[in-house]
Amino acid sequence: MKYKNIILLISILILSSGCVKKEAKPKPSSIVINGTEPTVITQPVEQQPIIIEQQPVIITQPQQQVSPIANIHSPYLMGVYANNPKLRRFIEEMINKYHFRRDYLYGLFSNVNRDVLALKKYNVFGTSKPTLKSNSVGSWDKYPKFATEDRIINGVRFWRSYRYYLEKAAFIYGVAPEYILGIIGVETNFGRDTGKHRVIDALTSLSLEYRKRSDFFTKQLEEYLLLTKEQRLNPLAIKGSYGGAFGIVQFMPDSFRDYAVDFDGDGKADLFNPADAIGSTANFFVKKGKWNPKIPVAVRVTYPKKRLYGVKTGYKTTYSQSYLRGLGMRPVNNFYGYKGPVCLIKLSHYDRDELWWGTNNFKAIARYNPRDYYVMSVHLLAQAIKQRYYQMYRD
Repeated sequence: MKYKNIILLISILILSSGCVKKEAKPKPSSIVINGTEPTVITQPVEQQPIIIEQQPVIITQPQQQVSPIANIHSPYLMGVYANNPKLRRFIEEMINKYHFRRDYLYGLFSNVNRDVLALKKYNVFGTSKPTLKSNSVGSWDKYPKFATEDRIINGVRFWRSYRYYLEKAAFIYGVAPEYILGIIGVETNFGRDTGKHRVIDALTSLSLEYRKRSDFFTKQLEEYLLLTKEQRLNPLAIKGSYGGAFGIVQFMPDSFRDYAVDFDGDGKADLFNPADAIGSTANFFVKKGKWNPKIPVAVRVTYPKKRLYGVKTGYKTTYSQSYLRGLGMRPVNNFYGYKGPVCLIKLSHYDRDELWWGTNNFKAIARYNPRDYYVMSVHLLAQAIKQRYYQMYRD
């Protein structure tokens, strides 16, 4: 009995010292979360934090650009143009050519309003201000001025804010930043006024009622429906000018489909986005206007007489510089060494004519808006912004 007690005591001492091998614990299991590398849990789940791979945050575009359109459907065509035969023919064409659903188009055009202001602007009915003729005496003095202190300051700020994309556009397309800014400044004062007309209202009203340019606006309406379908946009929500242009740079629907680019790499071309507006304007200048980065845009010239008569003017003209010099014209500077052909531009003041020579880049800007005074406004604003920018920031 004495020996049994001694043996029991020795066994207890051995177990307490850990000399006997304990039963091995099971190996921790691997858990795969969202397809990432296995996360090894070595403690109870309630104690071990689990790190899940962060997913990208998707930020939706402004409401006027992205919105579900599932509710725009109707079995009947209603609204102000329900009985218009031209609209019904247009709907049939869109169904046959592009496979639009009939109930979708019925629902869409049932929600269209007649844009009375747009119709008045184009003199379809009512009264509006007469169109300013560029050949009338003093017409340039009457023309709205865009190179104002307000727009120059806004242009400099815009340049500073979006310098990266302006320099990117200059590198890829060869278009100087100031001329992109000139377009944005003249069109919307750098996004401050992009228009208050629903694009679908303006285009439909002008297509159906403006006989003189019905074909043009019908084409724009077609392009607009295709654009909103391709981009998954709500056609009833986008607002723009009374002529149907929209975005910071006021592209018409066909120009959007042809020249808009995704310049910030977010997967969508959005002309309410400054980055995309910058890249799209440069792309437009190059592809439609044949912009040449190696030549200037315009230069002012002196002339010995107060008025110019007997010589055709306008951006569509083409003269050699030697011919115009023979008429007594002289550029005020060396025109960056440019010796090629030019167009002759006349700006009519009340007391004299102001003359300019323009290159093919002047004509490229005219592809945006085919009016001499518009192009000159873009040029003057561009140069004013450039001068102020480099005065303030020389880095």
